Order: sequence, then C-alpha cells, then structure tokens
Amino acid sequence: MSFPPELRVLCFQLSSTPAVDLPRLTPTLLRHVLRCHIPLSSPAGNAAKADAPASSVLVHKLKTQLSTLLNGKSPEGRFAAVVLIKAVVEVGGWEILHGTESWVRGMLSLLGKPDSTAVKELCIIALSKIYCMTHPYQTLVREITTPTLPAFITSCLNLVSPKSSSKAVDVPSSLRETIFRSFSMMLPRHTTIYRPFTSQIRLAIRPFLAPTSSDDLFVSRSLNESSQRLAVLLHQTAPKNAGGEEWGKAVRDLVHSVHRTADHVFRAVVEDWESAAGYSAKAVDVNQLLSGGGKAAEDLPQWTGIHAGVERLTGMLEFLAEYFRSETSTPVTIPLASILDVVTRMLSIAVPPASAESANGHGAARLHPAIDRDERDGLWCGMPQIYVAAVQLVNTIAERMEDAFLAISQSSFDQLAWVFQFGKHNPEFRLAAYNLTAKTLFYAGQSFDRPQVGRISGIIRSCCNDLHSADPAVVHIGAAERFGKKTPSSLDSSNHHNADTFLKTTTALNLEVPLDLPLAIAAEKLLPLLLSHVPQHYLDISLRSMVERTAILTHNKSAMLASILNPFVGKNGKAMASILPHLARKFAGDEVVEILLRPRMPLLPSPNTQLSNGEGVWDDDEDEEMDTYPESASIEEDRSRTFPIVRDAVAAHPGFGTATGTPIDHPPPQPRTGFGFHDTSSPALPSMSTSGATLLESSTEVRGTPKEYPTDIMDEDEESSGNESVHLTMQLDTDSDSDG
Repeated sequence: MSFPPELRVLCFQLSSTPAVDLPRLTPTLLRHVLRCHIPLSSPAGNAAKADAPASSVLVHKLKTQLSTLLNGKSPEGRFAAVVLIKAVVEVGGWEILHGTESWVRGMLSLLGKPDSTAVKELCIIALSKIYCMTHPYQTLVREITTPTLPAFITSCLNLVSPKSSSKAVDVPSSLRETIFRSFSMMLPRHTTIYRPFTSQIRLAIRPFLAPTSSDDLFVSRSLNESSQRLAVLLHQTAPKNAGGEEWGKAVRDLVHSVHRTADHVFRAVVEDWESAAGYSAKAVDVNQLLSGGGKAAEDLPQWTGIHAGVERLTGMLEFLAEYFRSETSTPVTIPLASILDVVTRMLSIAVPPASAESANGHGAARLHPAIDRDERDGLWCGMPQIYVAAVQLVNTIAERMEDAFLAISQSSFDQLAWVFQFGKHNPEFRLAAYNLTAKTLFYAGQSFDRPQVGRISGIIRSCCNDLHSADPAVVHIGAAERFGKKTPSSLDSSNHHNADTFLKTTTALNLEVPLDLPLAIAAEKLLPLLLSHVPQHYLDISLRSMVERTAILTHNKSAMLASILNPFVGKNGKAMASILPHLARKFAGDEVVEILLRPRMPLLPSPNTQLSNGEGVWDDDEDEEMDTYPESASIEEDRSRTFPIVRDAVAAHPGFGTATGTPIDHPPPQPRTGFGFHDTSSPALPSMSTSGATLLESSTEVRGTPKEYPTDIMDEDEESSGNESVHLTMQLDTDSDSDG
C-alpha cells in the first residue's frame, strides 16, 4: 500500500472514540498525522496507482471528521480538532491549504465563544500558521486571508481590550502574549490590512511596554518583550512609504519621554550633566509626591514612588533598545546624538560608597537637601538597574551599526570606564560592561593612549576575578590554601571552646560558588582581547601578569595564544617570560599549537641533507657537469660555485653554520681522533663545528667514484694513501696546515 496504515487508524479512532476522551489521545493522533505526509500532500485526482482512490477517500473522511468536531458542541472535541487541523495543514501543504476556508471561519467563531483560554490560544496559533502559509500564494491570499484577516484582528483585540465592567487583569497573560506575537508575525506581511487597527493596537499594548510595581497587574518578561516588538513594528503601517519617518519620530518621542521621566527620578540629586542635544530639564516640585506619566492620552500609565520610577525609566531604555533589534521596512535616520545624550545622562549619576556618608563620598553626586533619605536610598538601590539598561542600549546599537560603531566607541567606553567603579558589584552590569568593552577593543583598542589604558585597569581586574570565581578548580585551590593553613590564633587556648576549629580542613574543598555562566562566558571572550587589542607597552606589568595567570589557570587557549603572539617588554627593556610551555602542556594535540611550535616553513636543508636525500637525482647532473668542466679546472673553482648556496643557508639558519668569527673559506682545525676507528668519544660523522665548505666537499667526494677526474684531484689521490678515506685526506691536510 502506498499510504501508511496510520491514516486508516487515525480515521478509525476519530470515529470510534468519544469526544470527551479525544484530548487524552491527542499526542497519539498527532504522531499518526505526522506519518501521513504522502497521502495528505498528494493531489486528490492522482490515479496513477491502484490504491489512489482509497487514499483519497480516507483523506476526505479525515477532513469531514475534523470539520464535524470543530463545529460540534463538545469543548473537548473542539480542542482536539484545532490541534489536529494545524498538524494536517502543516503536513499536507498546498493540497490541504487551499480547502481550509471552512476551517478558518470555524476557528474564528470559536474566538467569540466562551471556550477555555487554551482553546482560544490554539485557535490563534493555528490561524496564524494558515495565514503565513498562504502568503506565498496570491490566489489563496485573495480567497482566504484577505476576507478573514480583518475579522481575526477584531476578535483578538476584543479579547485583550478591557471592558467597561472588567479590569485588564481578568485577561490571562498567556493569551495576550499569544496575540501580540501573532500580530508581530503577520503585520509585516499584511501592513495594509493592519493599518486601520493601529490606534487600537497601541492602546492595547501601552500598559505592557514599561510596567512598574505600582500597576494593577503583573507583567511577565515575555509579555513585555512581545508588546515592545509589536510597538516597534507598527511604523510599517504608515501610508505612502512613510515608515522611516514614522520610526524616527517614535524614537525621538521616546527619547524625550525618557528625559522627562529622569527629571522626576533624579530629583534627589543635583545633576552636573548638560545636554548636548538641546534638551532643557524642567523644574520638578520637590514638595509633591514623586510620580509621573499618564498626563496625556499617548503617555504610558501613571507611576508613583521612586521604585516605580526606576522601573519605568529602565523599561523605557529597554524599549528604546528594541527599536535597534527589530528590522525596518525602509531606510531610517537614527537620532544618534539624542540617544547618546540620554545614555550619558544615565551614566553620569555616581552612587556614593556604602562606607562613607552620602554627602562626603568620593566622586558621589551632590544631593538635593529637600529630598528625604528614603527616596535617596531608593534611588541608590535602583541606579545599577539604570546602568545596566543604558549599557545594554549601547551594546544593541553597536551590534546594529557594526563597523559604524567606531565613531562613538571611544566616547562610550570612556563613560563606561568612569561609571564602572559604581556598578561593578552588580553581575548584570559587569556582564553588559564586558560585552561593550569587547566591542570597543575590537574596533578601537589599538588606538588607545596611556590614559585610556589606565582607565581599563578596573575592568581587567574584575574580569580576572570573575574567571577565578567561575572556575571550580581555582575556587577549590583557593579554599584549600585559605583553610588548609593553621594560624597561631587557631592554636590559642581561647579558641578551644569552639569545636569547629578542630574539624578537618578537607571540608573546605566542598565549598561551591554559584556560577554565573553568561558572565563567565563574557569574561572569557574579553580576556584574549586584553592582550591582542590593547597596546601592551601602556599596560602595567602587574596587570599583564594577572591576565596571563588567569589565562593559565582557566585554560583559556585564545588568551594564551594572544599572550604569546603579543609579548610584553618591561620598562627596563627585558621581555617577560613566555607562557608557551604552559600552552604546549595543556593543548599538546591542538593543531594551532602544533603550528606554533613547529612551523612548516620553506625547507633550507644543510648540504649533507641535500646530498644524502638527492643522491640518486644528482648523479646524472654531476656526471654532466664533470664532463663539461675543462681539465684545467681546480677544486677552488668548484668551491666558488658551491659556496654561495652554503652562505645563503648559513645566513638563513645561523645555528647550523660555522662558528662565530670563523671564516667560511678556511675550515677550523679538527681535533685529532682515531680516523680509522669508531671512537666512543667522538661520532664518525663530521662534527657540527666543521665549516660548510668542508662538509660539502667531503660529502661530494664520498658519493661515488666518477669515471673521469680532474687533474688536480688525481694528483692529490696519488700523493695520499689509496686505502685512506676522503675524510682522512681532508683531516690530514687540515692538520698539516695547522701544524705549519
């Protein structure tokens, strides 16, 4: 059979199982649908095979059963029908999709019925899937999407819009999130259909864009993100390709709203910040209760209290960052100066140290005398959140602008380096700071001057400390070192009443430090850039040693390679010892380490290696050369042809050449050894101190006995003993020269 048996089983179970029991069988029915791809996606009129009519009958029967369940009176049957319809449409494709108009209208009617929230969410998901699948087919768009999509939008807005007799909290958060995500997925595809509903959508998502603790409802993080993304995409519904202008206007309005909110939130301090974009701060009545928002129809809901103000300010900065995460339909003009002006204001408030009085803290902000202590403390508690939101906004801009971020990288980094000391106790702030520092070093780190490198020292120490805390081996070693040593105070008789002092120190190895994985990953990525993209001659030797020690202890191969490739030279001109042995010991089998240890460079072998390896190749050439030499040629002429090669090889490899100060044309005297015997104190081969000319000459004469010899060589052989080797002749000549 061409169609699987699951199709027949599926039809049988749908017809024989009561509707009340179908939700329990839904997972099994879904597995059957996924295995029916061939019959569901095959054309209905295809009769090429004998069982094609039977398959078509079963597919038609399945569609009829799903329609019956969808329009039935049982809520359980409608639940199973919606789930199976979505699966059948996804598996069947075009063959099922072009006949789904009745299913679409049936699911739209369910949105207006008093069914459960789960059924309505499934209907929205199934309808969104059908609308997205029909988008490539213009015929299906005209037949299915265009007639029914307005009704779908209206039904969804009726579900999330608050009624006059009920509050917004009565609508489940999951249903709102499903609707907002559905709109975000379909709005870029059908902008003209969504255009009449823009104002209603803005009104529905406004309470969830920047929620606060003073609101009447709880807003989850996922609902907040989905509403922000939908709000950003609404600029695409602008008529006459005015989406770019609408996007820019929305960003400028949001920047202005952030400034107005900051005027109220920062009223406890006297700001030293001055706007570079032309914004003038408005006076705030310090005698009134701290509050803001809700004054105009387009404003966000009203908030009250310093904690709610910090949350509103943080949410608006995150909303501003969402404009750079989402795509735009047309080119846009970014008001970058206004955005950086906001970031500078957020990072210009210095939190006073906890150990000192607020008014006397070093580098702390000036306080307004009319604001009470509770509001000031609430502001200090919320400033790290504002720091994180501002730095993440710059990170998002850097990711979107890529290479264009170079123009603002140094100014952003200078502001970050200044505020790092006030927010480094917050892990989220350190995470955002490491990411921004890595981007800045990648684009502009090589151009840093000495003051900028000095300002990065706090970030370097914090990065190393976070990596030490994240590595279990380092933590255990540190615990053993701290608790394993016995101090004199532990032996004091005054401490004998404490039984804990007699416990074994091995329990210290079981100490666990909570691991912040994203923070450790960000610090690990930043560590190599501190060595490769920071001018090392501006870096202090203690910081360089700390970075290298951290790279070794945490086994950071990229940082160790960066340290080796960027050596550190101290002020006295001496280079710091390389950590190459640690790299080779830890990553002995790594290909990069292998290339670093044994680089495959062009081979320049010694003359001995040339002659021994190419002996069979050079014999013919040697015979030809000897035949062409005139009989009056001497051995000195042969040396004059060979020595340039030897000199080049010696220059390229000094360690394999002659000794320092030894002329290459005059070989040094050799020690007297037993030439005819294998002495245990000296190898039989020529020593490394032998000159290149001697090695070449000796190896050339050993290769074989040519048929014809030059006259001068024959004379030398007649004077010497015939049984002596050529090496012996050379050494005797050298000895005679030295004796003379």
